[in-house]
Amino acid sequence: MSWLDIVWLIIIFLFVIRGVARGLFREAFGLGGIFIGLIVAINRYEVMGNILASEFTSISPRTAKLVSFAVIFIGVALLGGLLGIIFHKACKYSLAKGVDQGGGLFLGLIEGSLICSIVLILLTISPFSENVNKWMRGSTLSPYLMKVGPFVYDGIASLVPGEAKKFMERLDEFRL
Repeated sequence: MSWLDIVWLIIIFLFVIRGVARGLFREAFGLGGIFIGLIVAINRYEVMGNILASEFTSISPRTAKLVSFAVIFIGVALLGGLLGIIFHKACKYSLAKGVDQGGGLFLGLIEGSLICSIVLILLTISPFSENVNKWMRGSTLSPYLMKVGPFVYDGIASLVPGEAKKFMERLDEFRL
């Protein structure tokens, strides 16, 4: 086990602790709100932006679309977070508390792994990529963590209507 593996384990452990403390419902509804908010905003910001631009002629259509994207995304994400808090509080004193905490642990594990994967991917396309490749050779966890981000992205891209490139195709555009 290398020093890089220890860093990954610390990050994942912190997310697991956070997941247990927040619980399944707060974590799931919060993440769901973000994902659904992003999908809805991507698919509906132009329609709302055109309505805003026609109602408020003092703002440009581009600004109206930006504002509409932000309003849709933030609104849906906040609604998801609020629902998560309500369900979490409802489970606090019931038999579902164990399920809430256990599910939070699992989601924390997934979130921590995803964060580590994103950091690794960013490092491999950065100017430090030669050093990162050396560090990864001695790491047990890094090869597995590298696969988490692309797996999640490709799964989400398959849910979003329209053309979405596979993760590795998009990543090739940024390689130095």
